[in-house]
Amino acid sequence: MHRKHQRPQGSPGGSDGYMHPNRIFAAIQKVAPADTVAIADGGDILSFARLGLPYSTYLDSGVFGCLGVGVPFAVAAALAFPHRSVISVNGDGTFGIHAMEVDTAVRHGAKAVFIVVNNAAWNIEHYDQQVNYGGRVAGTLLRYSDYAGMARALGAYAERVEDPEQLPAALERALANAPALLDVLVTREAVSSDAQKGLSTVPDYQALTAWDEAERQRQG
Repeated sequence: MHRKHQRPQGSPGGSDGYMHPNRIFAAIQKVAPADTVAIADGGDILSFARLGLPYSTYLDSGVFGCLGVGVPFAVAAALAFPHRSVISVNGDGTFGIHAMEVDTAVRHGAKAVFIVVNNAAWNIEHYDQQVNYGGRVAGTLLRYSDYAGMARALGAYAERVEDPEQLPAALERALANAPALLDVLVTREAVSSDAQKGLSTVPDYQALTAWDEAERQRQG
């Protein structure tokens, strides 16, 4: 497991010393151009991304949670729109499904930026096991793997980011050197709205009405 570190002053996060995932979206909104193609892939991270990526061109894994789309979507978008910034925000679990496609981005010059939200867990399931199944955790913990090291081995520009104050500058470097990957360590303690209460806080423009209504009915 990756070492724990002293959280920088004024950087709200978890007791584990890692940042809240919303810091990633704040950095993207600060740095990324208005015409950025924004992509999100994962389970728990989608709950944050649907509100944190307010771009007119936005793709995610959809109502049925088709995990693994983030990296290939980003490669395709970068090739289709070579003069626009493309940023794909991926949970660490779902990133592993198509992580090797970073090699495809390098070989074909697809100038996408892949952000791995690294909390070493399938976190929405991990939270469910803790809250609803007496803390019996099985199969939902991962490692704080060095995804930046993997990306560099495949020929991409990459950095690991632990300090949220360094995120904007790291994202600027990634955009300037794409294809690139940022391996961002975040806390497991940030509870998403999906994990807490279904999809009741998903904006109306998302095509998730049936799922949302089912969650509301299930929870009374």
